[in-house]
Amino acid sequence: MKIISPVEIQESDLPLIVLADNLRSIFAWGIRQHTKGNYSHIMEMHRPGYFASQGWMYKEVPVEIYMKGNYRLKFWKCKDLTAEEKDKWLVLTQKELKAPWWKRRYDFLGILGQATFIRIINNPFIKYCSERIAIKMRLIKLPIKKQPTPSECNFVMRNSERMEVLGHYLLD
Repeated sequence: MKIISPVEIQESDLPLIVLADNLRSIFAWGIRQHTKGNYSHIMEMHRPGYFASQGWMYKEVPVEIYMKGNYRLKFWKCKDLTAEEKDKWLVLTQKELKAPWWKRRYDFLGILGQATFIRIINNPFIKYCSERIAIKMRLIKLPIKKQPTPSECNFVMRNSERMEVLGHYLLD
């Protein structure tokens, strides 16, 4: 496992898909248990030093927020990302970040759908974290379903020849 520092990631490596898990959160634990996965959150690194992350609101957050002892991160990179794919991805991320607040808020109804395994229960006008990343994954031709969990995204990337792990972040 290659350990990296998120603050040292260069623009040439971007964009990245970042899996995250808060090891001290009962909510994160519940997501991991329910999805039978290792990660409770997924986001993207679209510019050096910042993640675009879906919390209660989809917004840009400094990487230092996730560099506390309770988080572990896994960074995925598309090995053969074309300039056109990169441009489409970054333009879409900027469009999402600039959207009105009501389009960036959390999809609580969608979480109910995930919790009950009835994924058609959701608000089609807003997204939760892995829905946003799934859109980016489809942009780069990865076969991901419409409403995946973070761990399902991880599984698809693990099985794609286009994707590689840039590294992990764990506070020692």
